[in-house]
Amino acid sequence: MHSIHPRAFYRQTLYRRTMLLMTLAMTLLLSGCGFHLKHSDGLVDKFPEIYLQTNNPKGDLTRLVKLRLRGANIKILTEPSPDVAVLRLKSESQSERTISLYATAQNAEKEIGYVMKYSLKMPNFTAKDFDVNLYRDFLYDSSQALAKSREQELLIKELQGVAADHIISTMLSIKNQTAE
Repeated sequence: MHSIHPRAFYRQTLYRRTMLLMTLAMTLLLSGCGFHLKHSDGLVDKFPEIYLQTNNPKGDLTRLVKLRLRGANIKILTEPSPDVAVLRLKSESQSERTISLYATAQNAEKEIGYVMKYSLKMPNFTAKDFDVNLYRDFLYDSSQALAKSREQELLIKELQGVAADHIISTMLSIKNQTAE
């Protein structure tokens, strides 16, 4: 049989105690500075239920917003209620402009703009309006028009995802200041 040398046993015990103390100290430091794990951000506490109003219920933006709300464990109501917040997706629009040209006067670089307007009405407070303005640029090659149009579609979807994330972050930070 093998026996553990007393010094080796002492080192292992000391190492375990040190690691335990360091873990405890890090936990206390992180909890003391306001650090929270993801999904414990208080969104569901602020908005346990919400009514989502939109002109395009089957649209990509609506789908992405619903996905994020459900991911935060917020119940999406099918009918409005006076004691439930209302998130209204008002409008979204896209724009495109040329940023630079080749020597042959063909588009070299384009910018895609995405603008989305929404409002959030908390119970017993006036609705607050918000705008999201996002822009992305990309290189444009007319010889690869099909690939570039697909890239443009993907950029729009990415911008819609960023806009949906913006709505969630706004919901987290909103404070009502004016009652109706």
